[in-house]
Amino acid sequence: MLNQTNAMNTETWVGNLIDKNTENKSIKILLSIITVFLGSFLLIISAKIKVPLYPVPMTLQPLAVLMIAMLFGRKLATLTVGLYIFKGIIGLPVFAFGGGFMYLMGPTGGFILGFFVSAFIVGHLADRGWGKKVSLSIISMLIGMLVIYSLGIFQLALLKGFNFALLKGFYPFLLGDFYKLLLAGIITPYIWKISK
Repeated sequence: MLNQTNAMNTETWVGNLIDKNTENKSIKILLSIITVFLGSFLLIISAKIKVPLYPVPMTLQPLAVLMIAMLFGRKLATLTVGLYIFKGIIGLPVFAFGGGFMYLMGPTGGFILGFFVSAFIVGHLADRGWGKKVSLSIISMLIGMLVIYSLGIFQLALLKGFNFALLKGFYPFLLGDFYKLLLAGIITPYIWKISK
């Protein structure tokens, strides 16, 4: 699952925290696995905190995905979001309104796929140290949010049409997600400073 010789990248906050507290590679791997499971549960909780708009609910998931990516880095973030999606695919009710493979074929499936791609991209930027400066943190989260919206609107447009996708899957979320993105982008570098 994780590379034995380099379980963590110390450029990420989680990697730095784990490396600071242990030299034992087995314990690092165990802590990494625990981190992935805890992150996937955080995503479940963020999906359940929602405003039930139709067909796309307003949740805290974009914020959670971006924070996980920025703090965990590419490897752990993609494993975390991948585990969350896997739980949903096998039928666990982890998504905002349930679970199952067919859920991903519905109006919110593109957004969920966007979470995975965003975790990969933002996590990669975090591995390069983008989480340590407010400006780079905000830019990376903006890139991640654009990925989430692009894939989400694309799938929703395929199902309901482009105008409907913008009206129901973009406009209602724009302002709130922008403020969440700014907050997360500002908080992340301070989390880094606290951990040092």
